[in-house]
This record gives sequence, structure tokens and C-alpha cells, in this order.
Amino acid sequence: MFPFAAGAEDHSTPMELRHNLPFVQVMVNGKGPFTFSIDTGTGGEALVTPDLMKQLNLPVMGETEVGDPSGLNPQKMSMVKIASLKVAGVEFHDVRAVQFQPSRREGPCDGILGFVLFRAYLLTLDYPQQQMRLASGKLTPDGGNTVIAFTMPRDVPVIQLTVGTRQVDAHLDSRGAGLSFPEKFAQDLKFVSDPVVIGRGRTVSNEFEIKGGQLAGDVRIGGYTFSHPFVETNPVLPFANFGAAPLQYFAVTFDQINKLIALESKDKTLTLAAPRRPVPTPTPAVTH
Repeated sequence: MFPFAAGAEDHSTPMELRHNLPFVQVMVNGKGPFTFSIDTGTGGEALVTPDLMKQLNLPVMGETEVGDPSGLNPQKMSMVKIASLKVAGVEFHDVRAVQFQPSRREGPCDGILGFVLFRAYLLTLDYPQQQMRLASGKLTPDGGNTVIAFTMPRDVPVIQLTVGTRQVDAHLDSRGAGLSFPEKFAQDLKFVSDPVVIGRGRTVSNEFEIKGGQLAGDVRIGGYTFSHPFVETNPVLPFANFGAAPLQYFAVTFDQINKLIALESKDKTLTLAAPRRPVPTPTPAVTH
């Protein structure tokens, strides 16, 4: 187990995985339950569908700009106020939520829980056990083997990956699809064979072509190594993205107050194969 100092309360709830994307059941203003995804790549507190806004008659507070990390083509969306939002037995009050429209591939989805909603808690997404946990307490540094530091530009966690001998900043993004690199960075990487088109990606601001291929080298995060992983490349997003495919191996805990992330997996060397079928990448919406 990783170094962990927790308080007395530890709240948990089942976490459904769809294409490795996490979903939980949420009560909104005392009604529900409703199905919300968890997005550590979204800087806002929450997002909700137009249907849920109408069903619950959520009061509109105005508009806000929504975009992706590229900074291109931001869009204005309605912002509403949620008086009470309850997940894993923890109730949040006066939550600001932005309108969004989910993609059809996700299945039923009423909203998204953003990263900063959990700023006062230790948030654990346990993929092997399919469980989300909220706890009080803090993480303790261990020299970077399983507990690593992160930064939070635009309220989204950014970690450092080691790719061969190089380092690259990456969003740790529970709604990103795979292990993705900016096209410019990937041009200098060695692949087993040239990357080929595997699908199209879509953010709230952009749509783009995704290529993929198997690396000739390794990718490391903390004390874990992905050996010759299949990775994606894209021409739009400026950061690498450590998404749902690599996260499936871990129980990952976020400590936003101390800017630490703990990773726990039963194996130190991991594999990352090509996706079974081309799917669009549900990359994050960042509110600002």
C-alpha cells in the first residue's frame, strides 16, 4: 500500500466502467439517482446535460467559456447552480455546473463530476476494484516511486511521464481514452512501425484525426513501466494525455491540497495494447 494518512471517514461507491471511463450514481437536489461520469481532465466542478437541466429546473446563472487545452475555438455555454449534489455519501452544496452534451458511445449519462469538486477530499478511483472513494487526510511523499507530485494549470492535474530518456507533461485524465502524445513530440519517438489512423477525436472545441502505433521504447510513471506500449498521437492538444486505458491498472488517489498523486498496481511492468476497434477520444472540456 502507498503512504496514506486518512481520517476517520471513508466514503465509497461502486464505479461502473464503460470503455474504462468511470461512472457513478449521484443524487441532485435530493432527486435521482442520476448517472455521472468522473473527469479529472475537467477543471470545473460539474457539467450537466440539457435534459437534466430541464428535468430539475436548474436555475441558470449566466454563461461561461468552455474549451480544450489547445485554447482554440472556445464556446459559450450556460452555467447553472446545483443546491445539493451527493455522491458516495458526501454532499456538496452550491455546485456550479456547465451545460454539455455527452457522446452517444458513452451510453446513458446525465452529467460529469469535475476534478475541483473534490478539492477538500482524497479522491480515489480504484479501477481494478471498480470503486470510487472519498476520504479526509493527506498523502505522504515517498520519493516518487508510488506517490508523485503534480501541478494544476487550469485546475487539471498534470504529471510528468518519462518516455525513453525524455520527459513530457501529461494530463492525468480519467475521460481520456488512451496514452496520447502531441504530434510534434511524437515525431521524435521511435515506433515499431509507422503510426496509422485509428479514428477521430472530438473535444468541445475541435475535431481531429488520431493516429496510433507501438513504441519501440518504454514509458514510465513513478515506479511503473509500460513496456513498448501502443500510443496515440494528435495534432491539436499541447499536452500528453494519460487516460482511461493506462489508468485501468491502477487505484489512483488524488490529494489536491498537497499536489500529490498515489498510484497502486499489482504489477510494476504493464502492457498497453492497441484498441480493439477505433473509437473517438472523449478528451476533456476545461472551464475557465
